[in-house]
Amino acid sequence: MEPREKIIEKSMDLFFRKGCKSVTMDDIAKENGVSKKTIYEIFTDKNHLLEECLRHLYSQMKTQASLYEGKYDNVIEAMFRMHDAHTDSLMNMKKTFFDELKRYYYPVYKKAIEYFLEFHQKMTLHFIERGQNEGIIRTDMNKELVTKALIEISNVMENAEFFSMK
Repeated sequence: MEPREKIIEKSMDLFFRKGCKSVTMDDIAKENGVSKKTIYEIFTDKNHLLEECLRHLYSQMKTQASLYEGKYDNVIEAMFRMHDAHTDSLMNMKKTFFDELKRYYYPVYKKAIEYFLEFHQKMTLHFIERGQNEGIIRTDMNKELVTKALIEISNVMENAEFFSMK
């Protein structure tokens, strides 16, 4: 594994465990067994490192999605299995990571949301089209509208405040 990828992997682990605000570049250097100078030779600053970590996560999600795509004959089963895997991945991340990312590193957060939204839109639309080709999903519907609706439903379900009893 290249030093850059190793740093990204270990940094992601630190960020997800401790949150992005409390992790310093010193922590990252120490975790990777390299000097801070080495970190700064590869990444201009913490924002850049966070962006690269999220880009790496996005790449992992795309790879995982393509594995699920080819693994199941039925599109519905593939969709549910992929959703379960992504939900498990998100559950392993500390919620404070995204809260802190949004609060303290908003430009990075916004870019990440755009990446993930684009990914989910493409995958959902692809699964709908595959389901239509398999004869499982109706062909007389507005695919783009259904895609948007499914993504919004997913967003609402992930929003704990929406379901709180307060």
